[in-house]
Amino acid sequence: MKKYFNLKIIIPIFVSLLLMISGIVYLKYIRTQNSPLISSQSTVKIVVKEGDSIYNLFDSLENENKLKSSFFAKLYIKNNKPKVEIKPGEYNVRTETSLKNLITLLTEGGDTLKVTIPEGFTVDEIATRLDKNGIVKKEEFLKACKEYKGKGYIKDTPGKKYLVEGFLFPDTYNFSKKVKSEDIIKEMIDRFEAVIKDIQIETNVEIKEEDYEKYANIASMIEKEARVDKDRELISSVIKNRLDKKMMLQICSTVIYALGEHKDKLYDKDLKIDSPYNTYKNYGLPVGPIGNAGKPSIKAAISPADTNYIYYILELDQKTHFFTNKSSEFENKKKERQNAGL
Repeated sequence: MKKYFNLKIIIPIFVSLLLMISGIVYLKYIRTQNSPLISSQSTVKIVVKEGDSIYNLFDSLENENKLKSSFFAKLYIKNNKPKVEIKPGEYNVRTETSLKNLITLLTEGGDTLKVTIPEGFTVDEIATRLDKNGIVKKEEFLKACKEYKGKGYIKDTPGKKYLVEGFLFPDTYNFSKKVKSEDIIKEMIDRFEAVIKDIQIETNVEIKEEDYEKYANIASMIEKEARVDKDRELISSVIKNRLDKKMMLQICSTVIYALGEHKDKLYDKDLKIDSPYNTYKNYGLPVGPIGNAGKPSIKAAISPADTNYIYYILELDQKTHFFTNKSSEFENKKKERQNAGL
């Protein structure tokens, strides 16, 4: 009789506690849905990095004391939106934003626009990409590139198409929707400088600012010529050796840049174009870089392989290059390509 009396008391208490806990949990779940963010300000800054998942982001926001409950936010996702892909960028979100609207914002993109600039892109190609991505107008960016006045190591040499060519480091960027062309140029040049410093540490080679343009110039040619990584240092060595021997570089990519249009095959008339970029007509380096090189090409320009090569030509596979210091071997390879219709 005593046991029965105890159960009659315990069961209702247990049920009441269970209901109370369930109510508290449900209330927290609803509150997280209605107002998930924590801030004493009117907005909360949220930064989504490349590769972040919605779940990782919620954990980070909770650790930063910006989200009330990562657990309930994740539970909402599982119940309502099983597949959520968020976009990298910087978001300034109003504190009272609901969880539903927050997720919508993160999946549609926020206050920044992402753009990827491939290695080897020229200023003209970068301008087109920025315009296509709705970041800045092509004409505005090109105007800013032509009028740039900044770093002392960027030489204002007569005949240059764009002063900043070669210094706009190719990478993935997240720019503000209200960004100005001048700010884009500054950020890309700052990134170039950071990469140079990284290479200096990696190679233990002292790189003076006065040599930045020389390396950017050589790297831009390597970027255009090399098709596989292992050829970069070898092409760099050919450039160095030909410069040391006072030979014309005779690099086709410089002619293509001078022409202003891509050609799969160059003819004699193309090689005769009157341009300070044309290394078939002028000794030494072109008047300026012919594109914006990535880190591997910059590194190769700074640390060329130790060879005696002064010639290179594409193999029949159209990927790797054949290197030699003998003109006869070079000419034989040229005939091989001609016989193959290349």
